Formats: sequence, C-alpha cells, structure tokens
Amino acid sequence: MNQQSEPDENAAGRRGASRRAVLSAGTGAALTAAAVAGTGASPAEGASRTSGGPGGTRIPVAPGVEVNVSDLNGGRRGTVVFVPGWPLASTTFEYNYLFLADHGYRAIGLDLRGFGLSDAPYGPYTYDVWARDILKVLEALSLRDVTLVGHSMGGAIALRHAARFGSRVGKLVLAEASAPRYVYGPKSADLAAGIAGLISGYATDRAATIRGLTANFFSTHTDIASDPFLQFFERQCLDQASLQASRAGLIALRDDDLTPDMARVRVPTRVFHAINDKIVPLDHGRALAAGIRDARLVTFDTAGHAVYVDEREKFNAELLEFIR
Repeated sequence: MNQQSEPDENAAGRRGASRRAVLSAGTGAALTAAAVAGTGASPAEGASRTSGGPGGTRIPVAPGVEVNVSDLNGGRRGTVVFVPGWPLASTTFEYNYLFLADHGYRAIGLDLRGFGLSDAPYGPYTYDVWARDILKVLEALSLRDVTLVGHSMGGAIALRHAARFGSRVGKLVLAEASAPRYVYGPKSADLAAGIAGLISGYATDRAATIRGLTANFFSTHTDIASDPFLQFFERQCLDQASLQASRAGLIALRDDDLTPDMARVRVPTRVFHAINDKIVPLDHGRALAAGIRDARLVTFDTAGHAVYVDEREKFNAELLEFIR
C-alpha cells in the first residue's frame, strides 16, 4: 500500500475538492472548534485562503494536494507548530493554541494530509510523506526556528521531520510519541495484538473500532454516552479522517522503526509522557529521552494518552517553560 505511485494530479484535485465541500458543509462541533484556532496572520506567498475551513489557510504540498493549517498569532515571541496524532485533526489542540497566543506566541496547527480539512487523495501515506508536507508548510509560511510539537503518531512524524528535514526546527516536543517503534518494550506482544485489531477493525467496522479507542484515550473523559467532548473526538476520528489515510497510518505504526532517526536530532528536545498511558506505554518515552541527545523526559501523573487535555495546565506550563 505504501508503494503506490502518485495519483493523477487533476483527479487528486477533484477528489480533494469534493471532500472539502462535504466537510465545509457540516455544522458540527468540529468545524465550530476549527474557527477558534483558525485566526491569525495572513498567509505567505504560496498559501491560499479557500473554503477549506473557517479561517483556515490552504497550503499546496504536492501537485493537486493542499493541507489545511490553523494559525493563531498572539505575537512575536516565537512560533509553535503542532502535529496531531492518529486519526485526529488540528482542532484537538485548540486550548493549547489559545494559551500560547495569550502568552505572545504564534500557534499553528497542521491537519495532516488525509485528515481534518486537508485533501485526501488516493496515493501513498507514510511518515516520509507527512514529514515532507510539514517542510512545505514551513517554507510556504516562511517560518524558521519553530518549536515542533507532535502527539502520538504525530510525534513519530515530528521526529522523522526533525531528523531528516528539520532545518527550520529549533526545538522539538514529543508527546506520547509512538516511537522509536510502536511495537516496543515489555508490552510488545499486547501492542502488536492491539495494532492488528485496529487494522482488522478498520477493514470491517471503523465506527466500532474508534469507539474502543475512545475508551482508552483520556483519563478525564470516560462516558461516551453523555460527554459532548468525547462525541466531538469521535467525529474528528470518523468524519474528518479518510479511510485510506487512517489505514495507512496504522500500517506505519506497525511497521516503521525510527530508532536511527533519534541519533540525527540536533535540537533541544522534551519528551512528555503520562505514566498511565494505556495506548503508548511509558517505555517509549524513556527510550526517546535516552536516545535523543539533549532530550529530557517530563512525566505526567494523572493523564492518559491525551496528555494535552488530561493535564492541560501542566502540559501548557511545561511547554511554555521550554520555549521561553
């Protein structure tokens, strides 16, 4: 699947435009939340504002492919770029954006190709593809010396970007990152079984599979039947994530090994990891902190996998202290 050739450019554009139209027509909480994170400075040359999302900036990353970027510009103290985890959109970080903007920073959220309000053409979806897309975004917005924050699979992609394309990255934050490999550590057998179940579930019943993921994602939100936040989370995973990109992300999680990438990171790094994460065990965070030069592990005592939600105040404070 990851070896497929690039799709026809015109066909890719038609498919992407069709998907954008469907997403833009929705009136659910996910699109309302996107408006909160979607204000800020005018895009640089090479980016364009379209109907891709309320206030979103459309940035071309490949022929016929654009990604959606939210931009909350609170000042000139620096720029922080967020990469969401599988299979989420950039709106997942909306309260982190607002915090940073209130403290004088520019907070940018990237919808990965195939997710959120970005285009979802048929074709390859790999860590390298997503990491190169980040580079295209930074170039289009003329950004340098950014702090790159990646969560979960987004952490693996951020690590790949920093190691191989990271000339515009000044600092790196890996939060609950699914690296150096997802199937890693003492719980490898359980992780392998879990990822196999997700891949199988996506081939038969995506909605039920996401419901199972939701139950283990948070420590502060646990009742899907009554919690609007969890329903918003599920809508991101289902309505704003293409089936092909979601499946490809699972395969990348299963197969890709970023161990060599750790030695290539040359920027100060923080590894944020919850002690009780049920999706990516703490062993992963410890391995990253040990394998990346100038990295330090910061642990969270009460959070689940969504550390930026479950311990939002500590997450924001630790991030602010690191980037100052």
